[in-house]
Amino acid sequence: MRIKTIKLENGFNYKRRVTMKFSVVTDMLGKESFEEAVQHAKQLNFDYVDLRAMLDGDTIDTISIDKAKKLHQLIRKYDLKVSTLSSWAVNPCTFSGEPKYNNKDENHHQKMRQVLDRLLDLADAFDATYIRIYPLHRNEGFDQLSENEKELEYKYNAQILKGHAEHAQKRGKVLLVENEPPTLANTVGELAKIMEYADHPNLKVNWDIVNGWRAGEYPTLQQYEKIKGNVHQVHIKGASRVINSSTNDNPHGLFNNFTIAGQDDFDHEEIMKALLAGDPHVILTIDTHYPSFYQQDKIGEVEVIERTKEFFEKTLA
Repeated sequence: MRIKTIKLENGFNYKRRVTMKFSVVTDMLGKESFEEAVQHAKQLNFDYVDLRAMLDGDTIDTISIDKAKKLHQLIRKYDLKVSTLSSWAVNPCTFSGEPKYNNKDENHHQKMRQVLDRLLDLADAFDATYIRIYPLHRNEGFDQLSENEKELEYKYNAQILKGHAEHAQKRGKVLLVENEPPTLANTVGELAKIMEYADHPNLKVNWDIVNGWRAGEYPTLQQYEKIKGNVHQVHIKGASRVINSSTNDNPHGLFNNFTIAGQDDFDHEEIMKALLAGDPHVILTIDTHYPSFYQQDKIGEVEVIERTKEFFEKTLA
């Protein structure tokens, strides 16, 4: 629990109690043994874990219900809770080559409904509220479409995701849509389109802040305002900029690579403090992307997680 002083536009300050909820994606701890990963999460004083890969040989998209129940017992043994099932399977991303599906293929959407059914069963097994999903694929040439044509695609995307949210609502779960470069939500503005057009209480935002920079949109307070109140989880990590890429038109420069938060080139403090004020129940999930680090930054997965958590705790203290 923290006492936060919030400065209002009129110059007055007020104090409010804000609980920082930290989670960690367990595969970023780099342990083949899931129990060892959970032990480290507990030692680092996390209250929550996100599940994605390295689940004793499985991912969240391959694990059986029986095995999930056993792993949940292990998680409870260490007095931890599962915040989110970080699935890759709902509208899987294609970062290069041909897309894995056609956005307008009803068979694909029906298949995703079946995939979601399985994830909802897993969420019950892990006693988790949230499931991470992706928007539809960003087709080649999308950015060259007229604004009217883009809006039609945004509305269709939101309609499909709303259908999934309605299904999740029946099971008492919430879907978190994440911004990813190869999708129809690679920026905060496009996440806002989903929230506006879907307008469903069981479809909220998993904001990967640095992903916005990857897609060419440096996250700012003005951007955050577009999704404020809908952010239930953020992915936090460090990022470096391309050397000498800052210009008058683009003072923040270009995204270069993931790195250790606190010794990086991204200004976290303003955004993170605004998040705790505007979305006080947000879960702060550390997803370092350690395998993508440059070699000089690979000081050990657990060490990076520890430094990242300490940095954000101090930043938000």
